[in-house]
Formats: sequence, C-alpha cells, structure tokens
Amino acid sequence: MKKIELLPIGVVRESVLSPLKAKRQLKIEIEEGYKMALNHLDLFSNCLIFWMTDDGIHMEGAEVLACAPKRGSLNVALNTAWMPEGLLIDIKPYFPCEDQIREPNSGKNDSNLPHIIQNPSAYIRFTHEPIGKFVRHDNVESLKICSIGAVDFKTIEKKVRRGDHLSVIWWFDRFDKSEYRKLTMCNPPYPNSPRCGIFATRSPVRPNPIASTVVKVVAVDVEGQKIDVLGFDGFDNSHILQISPYVACDFLENRVPKWVDHWTPYKVFQTYEAVQISLESAQENLDTLSTLVASDLYVEALEPKVLLNEMKASDYPLNQIVLEGVKTHNLKGISLSIPKEKITTITGVSGSGKSSLAFDTLFAESQKQYMDLLMSNAPSQLAKIHSHVSKIHGLQPAIAIEQKSIGRNPRSTVGSVSKASDFLKQLYVTIGERVCPQCQRVIPEDLICETCGSVFFSMTPSDFSANNPEYMCPNCKGLGYDFQIDVERIITHPERSILEGASEWWGNLRKHREKPNANWMRGEALALAADMNEDLEVPFKDLSEAYKAQLFYGSNGRVVSLTYENSNGRKGTISRPVEGVFNTIWRLLKDSTLDNTMRHMERFLKKETCKRCHGEKLIEASRLVNIEHIRYPQALNLSVADLKRWCHAVYFNLSEEKKIKTKSIFIELLQKLKRLEEVGLGYLGLDRSVVTLSGGELQRLKIASQFGSDLSNILYIMDEPSKGLHPKDYKFLIESIESLKASGNTVVIVEHKKAFIDRADYIVEIGPGAGHYGGELIRAESQNRERVSDEGAIEEAVQGSVEGSVEGSVEGLVESENEFKFELTVATPHEQKAKIDWIEMNGAKTYNLKSVDFQIPRSKMTAVIGVSGSGKSSLVSKTLYPALCKKIGIMDVEQGQFNALKGVDHIESVDLMNQQAIGRNSRSTPATYTGVLDLMRVFYAKLDHAKAMQLTKEHFSFNSSKGQCDKCKGIGEIITPMHFMPDLYSVCESCHGKRYKPEILEVFYKGHSIADVLDMEIGDAKIAFEDVPQIFSILKMLDRVGLGYLKLGQSASTLSGGEAQRIRLAKTLVEGKLKGAVYILDEPTTGLQDTDVKRLLPIFKEMTDHGATIIAIEHNPLLISASDYIVELGPEGGHNGGYIMREGWMA
Repeated sequence: MKKIELLPIGVVRESVLSPLKAKRQLKIEIEEGYKMALNHLDLFSNCLIFWMTDDGIHMEGAEVLACAPKRGSLNVALNTAWMPEGLLIDIKPYFPCEDQIREPNSGKNDSNLPHIIQNPSAYIRFTHEPIGKFVRHDNVESLKICSIGAVDFKTIEKKVRRGDHLSVIWWFDRFDKSEYRKLTMCNPPYPNSPRCGIFATRSPVRPNPIASTVVKVVAVDVEGQKIDVLGFDGFDNSHILQISPYVACDFLENRVPKWVDHWTPYKVFQTYEAVQISLESAQENLDTLSTLVASDLYVEALEPKVLLNEMKASDYPLNQIVLEGVKTHNLKGISLSIPKEKITTITGVSGSGKSSLAFDTLFAESQKQYMDLLMSNAPSQLAKIHSHVSKIHGLQPAIAIEQKSIGRNPRSTVGSVSKASDFLKQLYVTIGERVCPQCQRVIPEDLICETCGSVFFSMTPSDFSANNPEYMCPNCKGLGYDFQIDVERIITHPERSILEGASEWWGNLRKHREKPNANWMRGEALALAADMNEDLEVPFKDLSEAYKAQLFYGSNGRVVSLTYENSNGRKGTISRPVEGVFNTIWRLLKDSTLDNTMRHMERFLKKETCKRCHGEKLIEASRLVNIEHIRYPQALNLSVADLKRWCHAVYFNLSEEKKIKTKSIFIELLQKLKRLEEVGLGYLGLDRSVVTLSGGELQRLKIASQFGSDLSNILYIMDEPSKGLHPKDYKFLIESIESLKASGNTVVIVEHKKAFIDRADYIVEIGPGAGHYGGELIRAESQNRERVSDEGAIEEAVQGSVEGSVEGSVEGLVESENEFKFELTVATPHEQKAKIDWIEMNGAKTYNLKSVDFQIPRSKMTAVIGVSGSGKSSLVSKTLYPALCKKIGIMDVEQGQFNALKGVDHIESVDLMNQQAIGRNSRSTPATYTGVLDLMRVFYAKLDHAKAMQLTKEHFSFNSSKGQCDKCKGIGEIITPMHFMPDLYSVCESCHGKRYKPEILEVFYKGHSIADVLDMEIGDAKIAFEDVPQIFSILKMLDRVGLGYLKLGQSASTLSGGEAQRIRLAKTLVEGKLKGAVYILDEPTTGLQDTDVKRLLPIFKEMTDHGATIIAIEHNPLLISASDYIVELGPEGGHNGGYIMREGWMA
C-alpha cells in the first residue's frame, strides 16, 4: 500500500502550563492560505488536533480556548502533560454524535496490548504507512489488517472482543487530489448552517483528507486478519492508518453550534439485521400501492392541454433554406431549396448522398455558423475548416437525431434518459416521509430519531442517485446486482485435462509445464499437483476433490514450490502458498481499475441480485423514504402507465399545503411520463436499464427524450427515425413529427418507408446510384397532402408502406388492422422432425417472455417478427444466443432464463451481428476491420519501388510511426476540441488528408498510392485489385452486400449501424464459416431500400445452402417473405407481450 503524503498547514508551538488544572496550553499558527479554514471553529467547545513530529503523527482531543481566523491562530488546552512540538496536519471539530459513545466496552488502559492498539490516554499515534484497508463483502464491513509489523494478530484477538469499541483513523483516498486539498471553505450538509471553514466541519474535502470515527466490533477473524465492525463511515478500500481502543475524552462540556445542538450526544450503531427488518416491514405496504394504482382518480390540472403554436408559412423568401453548389462527399454541386416549417423527406438508394446532404451539410453548416457567431470576437480554428457548399441561406439552429446509440451503459435507465426520474427524485425530496433504518420510526422534522438518536441530514435528489458514491448500495455499487464466481465459467471443458485446455484461466498449461516461467497464476496449479502427486493428464472432472478444492480456494498457508527456467536462461524456484483461483479473481477485481482486467475477470463471473439492496441499488436510508407508504424504489419500478395513475391518486390525497409545494413537480413528471406513454413505452418501468431494451424500444425512448421540448424555429434532422419500429408503431412517430412542424419547426428526414414519404410536404431524391454513381439531385418538389390530412389517412399511409414496399411481390401478405398477417403452412411436429434438424428451446422466460417453447430449423433462414417490445430480442439475443455461446464454450455472455435446449450438438460457432460500431475510434475503417489493409500493406511492401526504398509493411500502416504523417499521426485530420459542442475536424495541412509521410506515397500500383486506394470506393478498389485474389475476394464480398459505395479508409465512426452490420457479414462470409454456424442478424435491412434488400437475399440463400442457420429479427416484409420459417411474438409490447403467437413455414 502506498505511503500517504501529508501537507503541513501550520505549526504547533511549544506548550506552556495552563492555569486550567494540570492541562497544557498549545498555540497553533495556521499558514496564510489556510487561515479561513478556522471560520466558526470557535462555536465548538472542543476539537481534535492532528500534528506531525519526527516520532510520527499524533491525534488528541483538545479544548478550544481562543480562535482567530483572520490572524490564523488557535489556542487549545490538552489533558496530556507532555506535548511535542511539530507541524500541523489537520483540525476537526469534536462531534459527540461521532466521537462519543453511550456505553463503552473498551477503554481499558492495558499495557499488554500490542502497539497497534495501545492507548494509555485519548491520545493516538500513527505513521504515514497504512496498516490495512476497509472492505465490504457479503454485507459484512471489516477492517482488513495487512501490515502490523511484528505483532501477532492472535494477540489482538485476545484483547478485542465482540461489543468493544475502537477508534479508527483512516485516509479518504477518493479526495486525495490537488483540487480538493486546496479548499478551505465549504457548505456543510446540516440544516440552517452557514458557510464554514473546513476545520469546523467533518468534510472529507480538506488539505489532508484524514478521518476518524468510532466503530463497534462484531467479530475478529484471525485467519482472515480482519475485524468485522459497525459504524465505519468511509468508502470501500479506504486506507486504515491506525486502530485503538476507544477512550472517552475528559471534557468539561461538549458545546456545538446551534444548528446541530439538537443532535444525539453519542454515536448510534445501526445493524444490518435491524435495517432488513425495516425493509421487510415496508414491503407490506404493497397492498396500498395496488390500491392507488388501480384507482381511477385523475386531476386535470396536472396534465394541462398543450396548445400547439399553429404558425403559417408566408411567401417571404426567408421561409426557405437555400443551398447552392453542395459538393459534400459524393454530392455533385447540387442546388436546392428546403421549405421551412414543413416536413421534407430525403430519399434515395444507400450511398447516394442522403446523409451527406442532411447531416454533413445542413447540420454541419448550422453548427459552424453558430460557433462563428459565438467566436466572432475571438481567434477561431473554424476559419480553417473548409465548407463544401457555395452558398447557404436561411439556415436555422439544428438538432440532429441520428442512428447512433443513446448509450449502452448499464447505469443508464429509462428514467435517466427521459429525465422522468429527476422529477420523481425531487418529489420524494419534497414530501417523502423518512424512516429510521434502525428502529423503523418516522424521522421528525429536526432529523433526529426519537428512539435511537440517529442523526440524519436534509435530503437532496442525490439521496436517490444510484450513481452517487454516498448513496449507492455499498455492496453492488449501485448496479442492483453483484458478481459471483462461477465454477462452470472457469472450467468450461471438464472432459478435457487441465493441460489440454479445461479452462481459459490457465490456457495452454502443457506448454507452461514444458517451459515453465515465473507466472505463478499458472505455476501454482503445477506446483500443487506435484505436491499432492496429482495426475494432470486425466480429465479435470476426474481429479481428486482435495486437489480441486485447494486449486480453487487455496492451500490454507501450506507452501508449495515450482522450479522454472526462462527462455533467456533465468532460473529460480518459487515457494509460496497456493492462493487459489477464487481468491486471485477477487483480489484482481478489488485492486485493479483497468478495463481490460475487469473484462477478463468478468468471463468467470455470473450476475446475482444484490443480497444487500435486493436490486434497489441504494443505501437503506434512501430506500425507506416513502410517499403514502410507497418507497422510492417501488415507485421507480412501476410501469409508466401505473406511475401516472399513482401520481394522480397521491396528489388527490395530499393536503393543500403539500399540493402547493408539489404541483409543478407533478406537472413536469407527468409530462415526461405522458411522452413515454405516447411513444408506446407505457409498459416499461423507469428503473429499466437501457442495456435490456430492444432496438425498437431504444428508438422510441430516443424519440421521447429528444422530441419532448417546447422549442420552435428549430431545424430537426432525423436519420431513419422508423429504425427498429414495427409498422404498427409508425402512427405515434408520424404524429410526433407533425407536432414538431405544428410548433413552428422545420423537419428534414432521411427515410425509405412509404408511410413517411407520403406524409412529407416536400420530397428530395438523391441518386441515381451509390457513391460516384450518385450525388445528383433527381427531384426536389412539393407533394399534395390533402389526401393524407386526417388521422384516417395516417392509417392509410402506414398500410400503404406495407403494400408499396414489396411491390406486390409477396404472396400471402394480407393487411388487416395495420398488422402483418402471413399465411403459414405448419407441419405437425412429427413431420417436421422427420424432415429436418431443429434447434429447440423450452421454457424461455427472460424479461417479458412467458416461459415459451419454440424451435428453429437448422440450415434455414428464420425470421423472428412481432411488434416492438414483444420479446424478439429477449428470445433471440438475450436467451438463445447466450445459450448457444455456452454450448460451444464461450462463457462471458450473460445467460438468459430457460429450461432446456436441444439439437445443438453439431453447432460449431455462433455470431450475433448487431448494429454496434466496428472498432473503437476514428482509426478503425472498413479496410482495417476486414483485414484487407493488412493484405495491401504486405502487397505494397513487395513492390519493386518499395524494396528499393527499403520499406516494410509497417511503413504502409497509418497507425505506425514509420509511415504515418508526423503532424496528424495518421488520422488525416486535425481535431479542434469544442468542449461544449462536438469536436471539429479540419484536413491536415501537412499530408492534406493522405495520412502518410510523402515518401510512402511515392510507391504506386496501377498509378495508385496506398493513400489513393484508401480514398477509393470499394467498388472501384475491387476493379483495381482484380488480379490480386486475396484482396479481391474481400472487396468483392463487401460490394456484394451493398457496400460498394463506401470508401475503404472511411472512419468507422461515420458508418451507420446497418453498414457496420453488413461489414461484419462480409468479413464472416469471406472467412467461410458456414457449415455448423448460426448467424443471428438484428434488423439487417436497416437503412436499405427494397432494391438493396433484394441484393442481400441471394447471399442469405447461399449461406443456408452451405449449412448456415440464419435467425433474423426483422420488420421488413420483403426479407420476412423470403424467409423459410417464421416465429412471431406478441400480441403487444412489454408485460402484454412475450407469447409465441405463431410459428411455421412460409407459404
């Protein structure tokens, strides 16, 4: 453990005899920059002084005699007759509720106690070196003692018993940062308290973040060298500096400021058992919740009608956005006008230039003009950014709603994304009733429990934040679940020997045995086997139980030895106890903050609901706050629809005083909830993690959160907002878009769906082809919307999207009440099994699935269909996919819930192709991801000119310092950070966007440098390399899946989700992994017109003909009709979904 660094902040002058009894008087002088930290310390009668001498660091209680913040001086009186001079480290006010106990069981001046807990008086001495850490595990809080010199821990056990009290000094590591250690003033979290100097508070933010408290001993664990305690106030892994028997300070009085003089005059220790009793008692109020939710109470004032500002466009020229000479990317100098306060749809084939016009021109120019205005009087990098439009006039402030994910952080929830939980938190802060976790009594207004004396602080919304370290559950860190080590994930192949790869933990242990090195994580398995005469050639399942127990849990101190010799000749012998896999994993998880280490360890862990908070994520005091006996986590867990009803019922029953306090909060909360309900998410709870949502649910959540503003005269630019939505859900989206228009906004949509094209006022079509075959303006014209001007016409337009998109080519597709109906020919189970092999799953019940049984034909394409939220992703991505992964030995995928899985013996691989980005940064490109750039680098390095210049393949990598441009480091652009706006990119002036050093660009193949090739569209590069089979095969497949218009060197961050998915598909097809493979495709037709979809269908057919099994989650009727088999879920989303409606062969 690291040595703490103490910052001297004053001096302790020589002691003189005090006239007050036999006490010594001490004068402390504070350094200039810290004088104000003494402000209001004189309101306390006593304090704790920390100072440093050559003999160590000291702490002792003292009586405050005089305090002068302006002069930076403090006079105190001590009980100690001897007082060494030294350097001041810290001063803390003496709080009886923190430093004093009612019935001390410790305090014996026992000279036989080891030095670590010797305490002849209230005085404590310690050093810079931590002696241990505070740890939490399985709801037990412990002082883990790691370094106590020559002291035997068993000696401590004899002197410290259950019920004793100890004084603990520790270091607030979290606040050991320069920005915190400079502060001298703060606002204490005490009601009615003024701004104080930090020496008048117990805030961890101070020049030296030392803390002290009193704890109660629960148990002493000699083997684990830890003391289990109650009452420790620090964070997990806090460094312990000293522990000592509690000794009460002998003060004449304990005066504190008036704003805390009502606090309990002793420390209260809350037990975990008592807190759980309080929470179990609170669960009995669920009947009240059901009654409130079921009530039909409705308060009209809480949901006022929002009158849309019906703004009519005039014929004034400013009612248009005029663009001239647009040459962004592949656009060929097009000119057009877009009407304001109207809905414009931009359509065209994939790669034609739609996004280039909408996002890279309209949105980018809006951002640039806005920043030009803000920085008009300051030097700006914006002038260096080249504009790709000759003239643009009438542009409005723009908001882009792109296909990019709203985030997949497990801490992000429906409530946090929609902001609804912010108002629910404020509601509980305003009128929530607090309950003491210790004694189950309501806490009065003075915030002191009348029964046990526990002191509470005023609530803020942070009390209900699972992301705030002070209020998150200390066990699961606010996630609601905990990780447990899973033996099945460690030993994935028990039928193999440990030498032959029974576990990924040890890897190739045979190679390590033949050439051992100092890697003890592997070596301990060999050393233990040698010590126990264990034969490692047998299957792991046949090893002795004694060996496996010690391999997992350690040798309990018994030393084993391993002799090794490295390849460089270094040799040696390691002798130490076996730590065991379980202990090693926990140690690495506790000690490491590296993401790679965490990801590696998570492969061996499984999730379980947190045993302390039971999935409610918060500390006990926050979980018990209630309104009408309904606790905050319970309200958060309600569906949006039920929460709306609960809000009305609660408000109706409030007193007039509370109604006045909360009316505005209720209105804001209900507006957010109404928006979620309008987009069809009324079945979700606000605490639902976004990670668990389907693509359609994520899209609707994004719409609800981004459309719900009252702005006007804004340009909204949307990229395929229908992504992930079933046609049944189009209606709410069309109405949301039209409400934006009615509020005086301009809406530009990039879309393919006929329903949205028909509802547009203006149509812009870009084409005719993709890449350099596109970029032309095919048409820009108004369309007559009289025929679709009412609600019935919206239904008609939506229905038309089904019929128009398949152009009459799908037989058996019938439209009924805006739902897809397929005529399915379903054979009997006996006939099916006789004809084909099946993957069968029984009892799937992940999320909203209702314990369903289903089957998937192997070597066929199955479409899984249903409305958004019906359970498609839960069934396929969250249940079947993890189960198949486990079957083939991939253990780092969280398992869903099901009873049985059959027919998977011959499956060799499984691949989930979703729409997540390829690569992690702007350096990732289609060329790097598919591996074609590696082949090109080798190819260019073998050219005669490259050999003459002694260039290697590393020189042709823009990620290598040998070849990359020295200025932009191979990016081709210079990034200008904009802080509160997205970063801006300008072409590198040194390499002009080529990424490479000039000499690298002197090597040509067919007149093209490697930079020229990266700037080519894939279709053109395919022609250039038709004589190089390996390179050509990859480029040909990328072209076949409809990506011929992409540039090889295009940044992965600019690709849509659908493009990223098709790049993955092309890479897989080139690798030839088909027979025995299962491919799960999540909406593979996203962003594609029907002509593009038709290009994919023959590829899917080839895959199944060669033995691949394809499972596609889809809404597109063209792909559905081309499938062999259908599984349909429904009938609705959320709680009303999760049933298998139909399954069978397509007609």
